[in-house]
Amino acid sequence: MNKTFLLFPIFFLLFSCHQKSFQEQIDDVRDEYSKQAEIQNKQVLSWEKIIDSINILADTNQILAIKRLDTLIKFDTALTSEKLSDLHFIKGDIYYNVDSFTKAIDEFSFAAQRIHFESPKILAANAGAYTKLKQYDTALNELKQAADINYDYYWNIGNFYEIVRQKDSALLNYKRLYVHDTIVYNYCETRIRELKKNKPIFLDKLIYKDRERPVLLMHGMK
Repeated sequence: MNKTFLLFPIFFLLFSCHQKSFQEQIDDVRDEYSKQAEIQNKQVLSWEKIIDSINILADTNQILAIKRLDTLIKFDTALTSEKLSDLHFIKGDIYYNVDSFTKAIDEFSFAAQRIHFESPKILAANAGAYTKLKQYDTALNELKQAADINYDYYWNIGNFYEIVRQKDSALLNYKRLYVHDTIVYNYCETRIRELKKNKPIFLDKLIYKDRERPVLLMHGMK
């Protein structure tokens, strides 16, 4: 009976000696988070490297770039829906740049189908292709949907009205943004000044401000 009684405090002391302090536990969490962040960042940078290489290739050989995209879409089973959407979008952009506007719309549609939300970037890209096909009603509808989601796309609505030579409507949309924030939307001032000239030079296509790809990296905990 006495032996059993003495074992308990001894066991308790041994357990207490091996139990980590609160600070040690915090340090373990930080280390684990940092390891996961490093893995995640490598994956992100690896993917961006693939995208950059395709974009560089598309500058000189669009056919080869499209073939590479098709290979990734068809055979890379590890790709997420978001990455597949990215690839279809890039493919659509290549078709747009070589004046294959119907094919561009098809690819932008595939990009939209891969994700589970309405993307203003895809809507605006579609609008650019529809504008080139002179399907103006459809183009404007796409742009209005994009602007409903993201205010920035009133810029592209202004572009659209320049293309169809409705100067007052173009000015209205540029001023709408510029008055809202003269710093964020300072690029609208250039178009406002141009359109106020007696003989302005109108845009002939949508000018996109959404083509920069933000690279979001994780940082270790301090």
